[in-house]
Amino acid sequence: MVMGMALVESPLLDNVRNAVVRVTAQQHGEPFEHYAVNRIKISNLTVHSIESDPITVSRLAEDILADRIFDVLLHIQLEGTAEITQDGRTFTLRENALAIVHSGVPYSVNYPDKGRKIILRIPYRVFHERLLGREVRDFGAAAFGSDGLVPIVVSLLKSLTLEGESELTDIEQFTLAESFLSLIGSVIRSRSKSGARENEKNQGARLCRILSYLEENFSDHQLTPTRIAQANFVSVRHLHGLFQQCGTTVSKWIWDRRLRAGREDLLDPSKASLTICEIAYSRGFNDSAHFSRAFKDRFGISPGQLRTKARSGALIEG
Repeated sequence: MVMGMALVESPLLDNVRNAVVRVTAQQHGEPFEHYAVNRIKISNLTVHSIESDPITVSRLAEDILADRIFDVLLHIQLEGTAEITQDGRTFTLRENALAIVHSGVPYSVNYPDKGRKIILRIPYRVFHERLLGREVRDFGAAAFGSDGLVPIVVSLLKSLTLEGESELTDIEQFTLAESFLSLIGSVIRSRSKSGARENEKNQGARLCRILSYLEENFSDHQLTPTRIAQANFVSVRHLHGLFQQCGTTVSKWIWDRRLRAGREDLLDPSKASLTICEIAYSRGFNDSAHFSRAFKDRFGISPGQLRTKARSGALIEG
């Protein structure tokens, strides 16, 4: 947490909040007087070159819900340092090193000094379907030192930002973007193979995060495996794999959670004025008859019978 936040916000903070993706920005105690960003489009990639006074940016859950962006951000620190926190992990990014941060998962970055950085925004689908490959389908936020192919990636992006808006044909842009993706993919795959055991340890934490998301959203009529996967930055295939390891499926988990929530509502005196149809709909069911059949199969009693017994005091909780 940055101490001594200024009481009066700089008007430049508005520029920070939507420079790359939507974030919440906090200036440090000293005046925030310089923030400049230059954007370069290279095919389906966007390169952001940024100079800034000390600042802390946080991408909160409400920011993600507001812009619905799940792209991957490749972060290169050219001058100064960056303290990045995501998924319970914190690491310091030093000069000429790079980090990968998922914009679909809350994070914070503290820039304690004046500095320069490059942020390469990679579309979510491109990152997961083309860049990683099936063997590295789920990759968490991570920092990479200045070894291996990292200096080449850094050097190429530096050169691109220094040359600015040079005229490139569509074919040249595509070729350049493919070269970037190929290099970055090699860096990630190399790291992933050496860190396979660490990745396995993260499976439990990842499942807990997904279950937490489901607990907050299981009543949403629009909830689908694809939407769940995007919100938690995993592939749909990996999502199904996590639940399969637990002996269930995503759909079964949601179905059972909705039925249990409906049962709790039927027993709740404060919801006695709601009809069974209203309760079913509020818990994600589109058909009250379907809800009643599934409810009886699950609990051995119909919703109406349960409510009647609860009101008469004949229900014995087990």
